[in-house]
Amino acid sequence: MKSRLLSIAVVLIVAPSIALFAQRPTQIVLGSMLPANSVWDTALKQMAAEWEQETDGRVKLRVRPGSVRNEGELLRLLRIANRPNAGVFALPGEIDDVFNVLNIPFFYESDAEVFHVIETLTPTFERVLADRGLVLLNWGHTGWAHLFSETRVESLEDLKRTKLYTTAGDEQMLQWYNENGFNTVPLAATDVLLSLTTRLIDAHFSPPFVALLFQWYSKTPFMLDVPLAPVIAVTVVKEQIWNRISAEDQRVLRASAKRLETQLAKDAPALELESIDEMKKRGLTVVEL
Repeated sequence: MKSRLLSIAVVLIVAPSIALFAQRPTQIVLGSMLPANSVWDTALKQMAAEWEQETDGRVKLRVRPGSVRNEGELLRLLRIANRPNAGVFALPGEIDDVFNVLNIPFFYESDAEVFHVIETLTPTFERVLADRGLVLLNWGHTGWAHLFSETRVESLEDLKRTKLYTTAGDEQMLQWYNENGFNTVPLAATDVLLSLTTRLIDAHFSPPFVALLFQWYSKTPFMLDVPLAPVIAVTVVKEQIWNRISAEDQRVLRASAKRLETQLAKDAPALELESIDEMKKRGLTVVEL
């Protein structure tokens, strides 16, 4: 009798703990350089709300805008830390050089071409990410990079006289610039505005949306009306945490992420034009060749 009573007591104590553990939601923390309340931040938080609602709270996504200084730092954190366990990379070449095919200068002529290449190569990109313990959630089109400069640039010689911002950590690009006579200054994106203010740099390649978002255009009031290359972001999550999610919930999350991707692609052209118009109202000069 005592043995039976002891067994019942153990069940009564342990069962609620097991149930509580089973109900514990999967927490995904998404890091990025994106400023709070930006278009992208708002869209990601909308996706987070969808995830929680459509999985009945089994998956919760916490978006942390501005949580890293640069994407090299974000990649290191994904490798060694428990948080964040997901991230948005505006320059996925930080993850692997294979992604650089998406932003080759003067290679693409339209968004349609870019999207076709993305669709064709996505299985390859997914394998590359899987080798690094990452899962691809979606793509994001941030617009086309243009040259912004403190003074008017109308020739290659003019460009070589500028102090050009380049992403810190991208040694291949830095070497290419230096070998071809450019004066480049590698920086974290969070240091660009201060460096423009102090004139450590006086030119940068950025999508108009980004130049407006970070206020870089205020120090570089000339924009060359020549699209250089598309800037394609990627959202990834660590495979380790993704595998904790049921197959059915994974399908729900992927569908939500795909809707966000489609909406951003649809909105990108209008957002770019709106950004240029807004900067022109504030003094931007568009240089046409």
